[in-house]
Amino acid sequence: MMRELISSLRAKGQLDGVEIDIDEGEPTDHGGETRDEVVVANIAVGVVKRVQAVCAMGKYDAIITQAGIEPGFLAARTASTLPIAFPVHSALHIASFLGEKFSVLTTTDAQSQIVRRNARLYGLNHKLTSVRYVSRSSTYTMALVRKYRKEERMNSPEVQEFVGSIVNQFIRAIEDEGVDSVIIGSPHQQCFLDEVRQGLDAAGYQEIRLIGAFAAAVEMARAMVNMKLMQSPRAYPSDALKAKPAFR
Repeated sequence: MMRELISSLRAKGQLDGVEIDIDEGEPTDHGGETRDEVVVANIAVGVVKRVQAVCAMGKYDAIITQAGIEPGFLAARTASTLPIAFPVHSALHIASFLGEKFSVLTTTDAQSQIVRRNARLYGLNHKLTSVRYVSRSSTYTMALVRKYRKEERMNSPEVQEFVGSIVNQFIRAIEDEGVDSVIIGSPHQQCFLDEVRQGLDAAGYQEIRLIGAFAAAVEMARAMVNMKLMQSPRAYPSDALKAKPAFR
């Protein structure tokens, strides 16, 4: 999945001058948990551990996480000694630069609630009109990615149906909510970004901006590195904060 997303960006010239290594992540012991909050909590611990480990390597300029529900957001931004970009966080900000209303696509209803909660945390809930999903698991979506080569996917009825379900959700957001941009948040769904773009164009929505969350995070990380900036200690403080404000 990640290799396909990176290959797609490279083919479009969006990774010129950028080298990306894929970290396999920290093993987590969440097993068969069904409560999303518990699973997210376990994954969040793994995210923070990997962030600390990558920072300690001393070989990278920035870190990009990869998960549509962005576990460990606050803790990772506090712990990281490098600029760190989260995909949906980045995509929401880019959508805000481009327009006034946007919708996000994720995988399940539970994840939709988490994305909405995150948008409130990020201060962009007022521009997010909806968080939608198409009830297709990541396992199902990745099976399609593995089964069909990129250039052959839209010849498959099951891929056409899957892409069509995403396009239909976005059209509802466009028509019912007046959005000017739409975001694909889940990594496995972003493998079909080009096909969704084609579907929106074919339906007459060429003017609607389609944003892939991973690409947004790459650009956000690149911007922070180029500007020599990273997350502010006052926004993500620890006890080591020196210039403590008089009140909060």
